[in-house]
Amino acid sequence: MKNWVQKVREEEKKKGGTVKYCPFRTNYHIMPPVGWLNDPNGLCQFKGIYQTYFQYAPFSVNGGDGFWGHCTSTDLLHWEYHDPVMAPDIPEDRSGVYSGSGLVEGEELTLFYTGNVKLPGDYDYIDAGRISSQMMATTKDGQHMSEKRKLLGPEDYPEHMTEHVRDPKVWKEDGKYRMILGARARAYRKDGTRKDKGCALVYVSEDKQHWDLDQEILPENNFGYMWECPDLFVMEDADEDKKIEILSFCPQGLPTEEGRFQNRYQSGYVLMSQMETIEDDFVEWDMGFDFYAPQTFEDDKGRRILIGWAGVPDTGEEHRNLSVENGWQHCLTIPRELTLQNGKILQEPVHEVESLPWKVENWNGERFFWGKKTVRLTVDNISPEGWRLCVGGPENGATFSVKEKHAELSFLMETGEAAACGGGRKKRTGILEMDVENVEILIDSSIMEIFINGGAMVFTTRIYLKENERELWASKAGKQTLCVL
Repeated sequence: MKNWVQKVREEEKKKGGTVKYCPFRTNYHIMPPVGWLNDPNGLCQFKGIYQTYFQYAPFSVNGGDGFWGHCTSTDLLHWEYHDPVMAPDIPEDRSGVYSGSGLVEGEELTLFYTGNVKLPGDYDYIDAGRISSQMMATTKDGQHMSEKRKLLGPEDYPEHMTEHVRDPKVWKEDGKYRMILGARARAYRKDGTRKDKGCALVYVSEDKQHWDLDQEILPENNFGYMWECPDLFVMEDADEDKKIEILSFCPQGLPTEEGRFQNRYQSGYVLMSQMETIEDDFVEWDMGFDFYAPQTFEDDKGRRILIGWAGVPDTGEEHRNLSVENGWQHCLTIPRELTLQNGKILQEPVHEVESLPWKVENWNGERFFWGKKTVRLTVDNISPEGWRLCVGGPENGATFSVKEKHAELSFLMETGEAAACGGGRKKRTGILEMDVENVEILIDSSIMEIFINGGAMVFTTRIYLKENERELWASKAGKQTLCVL
């Protein structure tokens, strides 16, 4: 990977024109300049500037290059793109600079990540053939990195762990550094057959350089075979006036249930006090088609902010993204502000959304063409009889409907066929704890994010409509406010 910065610049210049004029490019969401994007990494506010790094594959629209892309913002909505900051250029990360986190201390930002190595040969890459090392680099400006340093390797993990150990999230607590890693532990059924367990490992350090295992978060009952992208943080419960420890992670291998676990892989959280009942108390972050690998950070206003990948791994056989033909794929979600009430997290778009120059349209649900505009729709005082929104036309569109405690997002047309604009997406449902009273919907070109009851439930989906197909109409409800940019 010699001269990789120049090679990336050349690739972005060569393919940038095709990408630029793609009708599915968004206005306020982080996207790859070209190629592929997945997990958000290293989220933080450093020297007053919001820093977002992300998994980036500039040379392949289908992923796999293992770079860290980089962009910055002062308002979490308008993003400036920079050169990638890291590439697979040393022996410990030659197969990819995988996901990780950022830790701000004064004038220095430390980035932690997993260096991935896949050895050539006939391996299963679970018990053999993979080397996962936890790495770090530092920067004074968020862009230019120090030499990389190895912190942990296979020799430092418990013996019953497979070779899947990754995605370090690091924070400082009580004068010590802590690192949580997602992992896959070898486990067996009573009959001796293999059934691995997802888990997390917590390490502790005095100096960020030398780490010791402090805790294994391993549920008694199997809850997926692998946990990715763990995030352990504390929030203050507004109703109970106490601080609560929360574990966010992405379990793989959960069986689908009615209204739960409908994607190939899931993303959610559980209160650490509820680990013994994780099967019942795990809450999904998002009920839509496109959400995975979220990461949170705290900004200088004390807000806990979450950004996720608006995508899910390994979904090519289920649905696809129609932007691929224009040389790029995937984006990140709008940043979401988290609040904790009575043991449940609410997610709402960061308040900076309010400051955008919205124009209010007089709208009572009749057909509205939004074309290139970004749309924000709020609906209050929804009755138990429900409410329904159509996005697109009758032959190519999606519907979102709510009634009592039920919500449904569907690309299925009256014929039962999936609409072309969904790329194969079909239907997702959710069941709330109380009747639906209000909805907020953001549509930014090819992404739609739906927040129900102040963010008690969220649906995220990509939707690929041509500009002349972009219309809305809705059933009448209490108060409907349509804003456009």
